Amino acid sequence: MVDSYELILTFLISLLFTYTITKVSLQIGMLDVPNERSSHITPIPRGAGVAIFFAYFIVLSIFHTSFVLEYKGFILGSLLVFFTGVYDDNRGVQPKTKFIAITIASLLIFFLDDLKIDTLGTWFGHEISLPLFFSLLVTVIAVVGFTNAMNLIDGLDGLSGSVAIVIFGAFCYIGFSFQDMFIVTVSSLMIAALIAFLLFNWHPARIFMGDSGSLILGFTIAVVAIKSIAYISITAVLFLTAIPIIDTITVMVRRIQRGLSPFNPDKTHLHHKILRWKGGVDNAVVMIALIQLVFSIMGLALYKQPDNIVFFIFVILLILSFSLLDERAVARERVWITKIRNITAVFVKRHISKYIILFALVLLILILFYIKLTVH
Repeated sequence: MVDSYELILTFLISLLFTYTITKVSLQIGMLDVPNERSSHITPIPRGAGVAIFFAYFIVLSIFHTSFVLEYKGFILGSLLVFFTGVYDDNRGVQPKTKFIAITIASLLIFFLDDLKIDTLGTWFGHEISLPLFFSLLVTVIAVVGFTNAMNLIDGLDGLSGSVAIVIFGAFCYIGFSFQDMFIVTVSSLMIAALIAFLLFNWHPARIFMGDSGSLILGFTIAVVAIKSIAYISITAVLFLTAIPIIDTITVMVRRIQRGLSPFNPDKTHLHHKILRWKGGVDNAVVMIALIQLVFSIMGLALYKQPDNIVFFIFVILLILSFSLLDERAVARERVWITKIRNITAVFVKRHISKYIILFALVLLILILFYIKLTVH
């Protein structure tokens, strides 16, 4: 069980480390220089993921040593992903290097901790179990995919931290409901560390979490999600982690539609579109966090339902999200509306006007005939 003093200690350590990093980031070369896709215009310190991870990891190691010893793969994988992110924040690494590091971390939790996706759930009354090889493949794809998805949404002040808090909060509820103290401990300590970080990261941000933060958040959420499959349907997890998944899928589909690489960076992410719509970073972040909260509540409400039904609902919402946020679709709709208006105007001008005149003449004759009959 997590005691309140553990959460307070995690919060204070994260607060202290985050403040320290903002002061020394220039000396250690951890600055985020803005580019054409950035929401800031001046260099901002980054690497607050160090503070988040250290606060969480220190308290976990001191007060929950049993978890550290039991989940060796998770601990080793977390350290590998974290230090890869730190090196990327400081010197920069190739995407391939990060992919390899996360893949190795996935293998560690699979083989050392037996944390794996070995089922696709119950579809039409039949459970779909995965053989070992396919279980390994699906687990690696899920962990690598979600870790990178969490990295991709880190585009606005306070966004990744806010979304992560909502996601961890949902899993913390699952952990309490089913008495899984690993899920409860990891989730609640992460929430405490993130709240302290958000005091510095809320718009206008004084520091960013960097890849050291977004990668470790994605990896940790992925592990907690896999652990929760023992209690909830695998498709319900899609709702609990919806925003990063929906954003990544829709962005990659749009890029492919334009003939670009799905990994080509641009400004078509969910947060870019909502920022243009709402016109303020704070409003956009709060709205996205609330959307994730709605998805999480839906996931918690649907986790006992058959996977085919839950997955169908998720796909419908995914398609709706894609349509609502697809600027090209909106532009096409405007073109079609304009065409319909023009065609209608031409038709009225060429044909309807003649019929109106004829109808008016016939109506006038009938009125005159009626008047004549009533007079006589």
